[in-house]
Amino acid sequence: MKDSNILVAITASREKDEIVYSVECANNITNEEFEYYLSEIVSGICKWKKGICEENIRSYKGTIDKMK
Repeated sequence: MKDSNILVAITASREKDEIVYSVECANNITNEEFEYYLSEIVSGICKWKKGICEENIRSYKGTIDKMK
């Protein structure tokens, strides 16, 4: 990452006819820090745009790997 102040960046962009996203993290943060920052970002988005997290999601299923 070019800017040394940025720890985590999430970007959505258009490439040709597709919308693509990327997630980047600084080299100097641990996996645990990265996971924490991502969860805090999602939590903040859910507080800011409550409808995204509550109204529009009808069903979701996933698995979480055990922490090492």
